[in-house]
Amino acid sequence: MRPDGRGAALGAWAVGGGVLALAFALAFGWAGPTPSWAQQAGGGSPLAPEVLFVDFPERIPADGSKVFGRVGFRDVDGDITWARFDVVSATEFEPFGFNPKVEGRTEGVFEFFVFSKIAQTVTLSVTLEDAAGNRSFPEEFTFTAVSLIEHVASWGGFGSGTGQFRDIGSLAIDPEGQLYATDFSNHRVQKFAPDGRLLAVWGGRGSEPGRLDGPLGIAVDPQGSVYVAEAGNRRVQKFTVEGNALLHWGEFGREPGRFLAPTGVAVGPQGNVYVVDQTTGFVQVFSPTGAFLRRFGGRGRGDGQLLSPMDLAIDREGNVYVADTGNDRIVRFGTDGSFITQWGTRGERDGQFREPRGVAVDLLGRVYVADRGNHRVQVFSPEGQLLAKWGSAGRGQGEFLEPVDVAVDAQGVIYIAEEGNHRIQAIRFKNF
Repeated sequence: MRPDGRGAALGAWAVGGGVLALAFALAFGWAGPTPSWAQQAGGGSPLAPEVLFVDFPERIPADGSKVFGRVGFRDVDGDITWARFDVVSATEFEPFGFNPKVEGRTEGVFEFFVFSKIAQTVTLSVTLEDAAGNRSFPEEFTFTAVSLIEHVASWGGFGSGTGQFRDIGSLAIDPEGQLYATDFSNHRVQKFAPDGRLLAVWGGRGSEPGRLDGPLGIAVDPQGSVYVAEAGNRRVQKFTVEGNALLHWGEFGREPGRFLAPTGVAVGPQGNVYVVDQTTGFVQVFSPTGAFLRRFGGRGRGDGQLLSPMDLAIDREGNVYVADTGNDRIVRFGTDGSFITQWGTRGERDGQFREPRGVAVDLLGRVYVADRGNHRVQVFSPEGQLLAKWGSAGRGQGEFLEPVDVAVDAQGVIYIAEEGNHRIQAIRFKNF
C-alpha cells in the first residue's frame, strides 16, 4: 500500500494458525520475509507443487474492502511452505507472499484476499514453493476493480454548532425529500435539504414538551409528522416538520407501552408507529396518538428474538425489518409481528455483519443495512440475498467510518450517517 493509504494493496488469509497476525501485517503492505526462490526445479520436478486452479471474481469493488479467493493445489510429498503472488500488470500493486499453513497436506484449498482502492485491471500470478525449493508453474488470473458508486454530497463535522454532530444517531426522509438527523449528545434534531443545507434545528436537553434527552430513532409519516425515540426520556415524541411538539408517550418500565431504552422508530403503511427497545428486545406498536396496540420479539438469540436491537424499517406491505445488533443479523417479521426469516452472522464476508446498526427499505423493497463494524453498506433482497455492497474504513469520499444508519430517497440516493466521521454522506449505486 502507498504510504498515504491510497492506491491498492494485497493481503492473504492462511489456513490454520497465525491468521490474525498475518492478515494485520499484510493489510498494511508488509508480507514478512520473502524466501529465496530456487531456480533448479521450475515446476519440472515430480515432487514440485502444482496449482490446480485459482478461484477469484472477475470484478471487485474498488472500495478497499477485502475480496476473498481460493487456490486449489496438489503436492505429492505435502511440504508446501510458501505461496507467492507476483504482479504481471497493474497500476499500483506490490508482490506479496505468505505461508498458507498447508504443510503435510497433499491436496486441498487455501484462501487469500485482495483489496484495491483505485479502479484498475490487475493480472497476478501465483507460484507455490516447497521445503526443498521446488516450485510450481505460475498460474495467472485477472480481475478488474471498479467503482460501483457515485458520490453525491457530504456534510457535518464534530461539534455543537449548527450542522455539526456529537454522536449522530438516525436518519429519516419526509415526503418532500428533506432529511432529518438525530444528534444524540447534542440532544437535538437537525433538518437538511438533500444537498446538506441546514433548514431547521430543534430540541435541547430536557424533559418538557419539545425538549429531548438522548434522541436516537427518527421517522416521518406520509403526513409529515416526525416521531423521535428518546433513550434518555424513555418516550416517543411527535413533532411537526417545523419542530413544534404535538404529543408524547411512554415512561420507564418493562410493561407494554413503556420503555427501558427506545432506540428505533418507524411508521407502517397504516400510520401505526413501531418502536424497538434495545434493552427488552421488544418491538411495540402504537397508534399515531400513542395508544398501545401490541408487541412482538423479546430478548434472546432464537428465531424471532432480538438482542440489543438498534433500528427497524417497514416496507410498503407492512413487513418489519429489525437491525438485530447484538446477534449480528437482520430479522424480518410479517405484518402481524410473526417471524418470517433472518440472515447474517458475525464476520466480514459478504452478507455477514459486525454490529449492524441501521436499516432502511426503498420503494422496490430492497433492504439497506449500515454495517457499523465493517464500515460499509450492504443491500439485500427481502429474502436476504446480497444485491450490492460498498465501503471500507476511511474519511474520503465513498469511505465510511462507523456507519450507524441509512436512509434512501425516492430517487435512489442513499444517505449514510457516520458516527466515526461525524457526518452525513450521500451516494448512489451505479446501474442499480
